[in-house]
Amino acid sequence: MVDWRRLAKVAGGVVGVVVGVVALLLGVALLRALILEDFDYQEKDIDPGARDELPESYLKGLPAVMARALAIPTVSFSPGNYDVDELLRFHEFLRESFPNVFNSSIIEVEVVNKLSLLLTVKGAQDDFMPYLLMGHMDVVPVDKEKWTHDPWGGLIMPDPSTGESYIWGRGAIDNKVAVIGIMSALEYLARTGFQPERTFYVAFGHDEEVRGKDGAGHMGRLLQERGVKLDFILDEGLPVMKDMIQGMDRPVAAIGVTEKGWLSMDLEVEGPAGHSSMPPLVSAVTRLSRALVALADNPHPSVFGSGPESDMLAYLAPKASWPHKLVFANLWLFKPILEMVLSSKRETNALMRTTTCATIVRAGVKENVVPSFARATINHRIHPSQSIKEVIQHDRKVINDPMVKITNLDGTEAHPVSPYGPEVAPWRLLSASIHHHFPEAITVPGLLVGNTDSRHYMNLTSTVYRHYPVLLTPGDVATIHGNDERISVTNLLQAARVYHRVMVWGGRWT
Repeated sequence: MVDWRRLAKVAGGVVGVVVGVVALLLGVALLRALILEDFDYQEKDIDPGARDELPESYLKGLPAVMARALAIPTVSFSPGNYDVDELLRFHEFLRESFPNVFNSSIIEVEVVNKLSLLLTVKGAQDDFMPYLLMGHMDVVPVDKEKWTHDPWGGLIMPDPSTGESYIWGRGAIDNKVAVIGIMSALEYLARTGFQPERTFYVAFGHDEEVRGKDGAGHMGRLLQERGVKLDFILDEGLPVMKDMIQGMDRPVAAIGVTEKGWLSMDLEVEGPAGHSSMPPLVSAVTRLSRALVALADNPHPSVFGSGPESDMLAYLAPKASWPHKLVFANLWLFKPILEMVLSSKRETNALMRTTTCATIVRAGVKENVVPSFARATINHRIHPSQSIKEVIQHDRKVINDPMVKITNLDGTEAHPVSPYGPEVAPWRLLSASIHHHFPEAITVPGLLVGNTDSRHYMNLTSTVYRHYPVLLTPGDVATIHGNDERISVTNLLQAARVYHRVMVWGGRWT
């Protein structure tokens, strides 16, 4: 006979222990979150220095310069296929717009592989390791019919809802804001006779949008042949984000400390052909479809916590609102829940795992002929904690069909994670420069899911940062490689200010 009273007593004891443990864990988590309110990973007590800011009288002419830059369609279509005449016209535009840069005795300008530009700005001291500022002159194609305004019109127009003036055009964000921002800052310093404490380089590639082998690839090899070693690189990347992260009322200045690798490969299947009235039991198309479904149903595992994304949340925790502060400060407790939430959205899912996407599927030549061959192109974006070899092993395992052949492999490993944090001098320089012009922003390390030209300079330094010094909303980000790309005048001026600040402060943190 069951002793229900005793059983109930034991069950009650177990429940009491569980409740006690949960209460203890939540208590520890709450205490940790409260303690973190007094902790800050950000740069403090920044000395603005004796050097003046970029004067407003100088800055007011930059929107017109940017508009002219966007009116030049420097389009890259595919590797080796770009508009040479328009790129050369852009060179001439830069020479006309920034004459002091091209005529300074301390700035050497080289044209590399006929279309890319490499600038060497000679510092006053030779014992400091130089750094590199990057941008690219080329842009992706447009579908003019889907744009509200002419993407090559060089238009400056106010937004009816806010009154803020915007400069419209392909490349406004990606990446002529960096080119014009860097050149504007450098032009002012050259005009005023300023010589930086240490040497730095500026590299503008002409084919970044098609993998950059002809531009950055050549410049990277050239610097390596000259024995150049760099303290750090600042390239395009993550922006100052507004309204993008739940629980954050303040802007978040994300600095990419690594970027995903990529792998492109084909899945190929051969099968019996014939008339569609008597199809085979398993056709090539059916077999390929099963492989694609297997990849979709079995994504690569979450590796949340093994990359900079967990530190990003730790940096945000002191300034996050409740209850996000509790979660961000206690990933040891809330990691499973956070992984589930992050996996539910495409943008955040890409931060925590290697992604898989079928981009091209081809089979068949006629509606009543069974295809004897089917092919699908798969594009992976590889998390820094995984290798290409591991990705292929996972794919083979989940497909589990020897009739599906993996061919035409091409890719690049994910980049190493660059050092970051208050104890790292280049991080302090960039963080301080951002805070100087975005004082409310929280600077955090991040993962860039796209790829940049920085891959061609990895032999020159272990410290690569990827950041756009502009304040962007989700709507702004959607226009990159999309329709109606534009940059606000405020953002253009902020970009010039931040690059100027890096140049002026560049000798302080070495």
